[in-house]
Amino acid sequence: MVGPGPSRALLLDYGGVLTEPVDASFARFERRLGLPPGRSFEVLVEASRTKGGGPIGALERGEMPLAEFEVLLRDLLVEAGYRIAADVDLLEGLFEAMRPAGGLWELAAQVRAHGVRTGLLSNSWGFDVYPFEELEDHFDDLVLSGQVGLRKPDPAIYRLAAQRLGVAPDACVFVDDLERNVEVASELGMLGVHHTGDDAATRAAVLAALRIDAG
Repeated sequence: MVGPGPSRALLLDYGGVLTEPVDASFARFERRLGLPPGRSFEVLVEASRTKGGGPIGALERGEMPLAEFEVLLRDLLVEAGYRIAADVDLLEGLFEAMRPAGGLWELAAQVRAHGVRTGLLSNSWGFDVYPFEELEDHFDDLVLSGQVGLRKPDPAIYRLAAQRLGVAPDACVFVDDLERNVEVASELGMLGVHHTGDDAATRAAVLAALRIDAG
């Protein structure tokens, strides 16, 4: 799986990689609302099966304001038969657990200390969720979809992230919790690592790809 030379850059996703799993955060809030687990995301996906990714695609590319997206989500849930109180902040509730968590923050610091360029590559639902000061302490560059007008799995955003780190795509290791995003990265020549929640396994795969002694 490893190419002839070591990769010299690491790209990490944010939600589900540097936080707890996104679906766990959603599920807790949905239980409080009386929704079946995963239902809020299901109605969004159903509405996004159009060219360009529908409302999810528009939000992640920065084409739809966050407030408009929240109104749309509320309307979709009401149309699906769920009663949502007017004072409920849906997006804040869904993402309330999207705070820094897990051991991959330490991994980013470790590889950076070995001279590896580090970058964040994240599909953004607004920007309030990101701890920018902490991110800037761990990463050389931040590529957020809503700021650059591109979203994963568009190959262009992977190429942009690599370019901004000053490396070719095939010099990158890419970590994401969504398998399709990893597949596209691999098609571009990156070494893709699918993070399934096991920090130790992801750390071992990344360090092996970067030829760094696990210690």
